[in-house]
Formats: sequence, C-alpha cells, structure tokens
Amino acid sequence: MTEAIDHAVPLDQSQVNLVAGVLQQALWDCRPLADQGGRDLGVTLSRLAAHWTGIAEREEHCDVINVNGERLYVVSLSLEGWYQVRAALSEYTTRLPLKPFGSPETRENRRRVRQALLLVDRIKEAVHG
Repeated sequence: MTEAIDHAVPLDQSQVNLVAGVLQQALWDCRPLADQGGRDLGVTLSRLAAHWTGIAEREEHCDVINVNGERLYVVSLSLEGWYQVRAALSEYTTRLPLKPFGSPETRENRRRVRQALLLVDRIKEAVHG
C-alpha cells in the first residue's frame, strides 16, 4: 500500500466502519476465487481489508483529530488504494436488494446505498481535486 504519493481523506467513524465492513465482505465473497487460483486478488484485497480493520478497530494507519467534538480519521492511501476502496463500495451498492415496496429492509438498503455512493464521490473529489 505504499506508493510514491499518498492522498489523505478525512472520514468519520461511520464512513470508516462502512469501508472496513464492505472490504471484509468482499474478502469473504472472493475466498472461493482465491482457492481456485485467484490468489493475487485475494492477497491485495486481504491486505486492504486488514488495513481498514486496523483503522476501524485500533485507529492504526491514520491520524485521528477532533473537529467540533467529532472524531475524524485522516486516512492516507495511494491512488491505487483509493481506487480499490471506491470499487469495493460501488460493487457493494449493486449487491443490495432494492425491492420496489417500502419495507424497512428496503429503506435501510437504500440508506446504505446512498451512504456508500456519497462516500465514493467524496473520495473521488478529495483524491482528484
């Protein structure tokens, strides 16, 4: 995860938890692929998921600052790392079932999709200006 230039993006606790959870789920979903010879994908995803788990659970690999009483996690990753995070979040949104009826599950899934897509946009703007 170390390349010449890292880009720092401030995230709140819910955003950090979302990224960590999405990456853990993606890792879990691709384990059968890794067992069939897709080891490069699994290793890269595995490292990224472990990195974000460290951020979410132990506040590692980031700077934590307080802004107006809110804890922000300033996470620095390479362009490749942020690209992988955005791809995982985008993939996550395609997997959530969005039934046309207004059930509580559908409302919660729509909230998660909205949160993930807003985070994808925020990361893109922070990294690319």
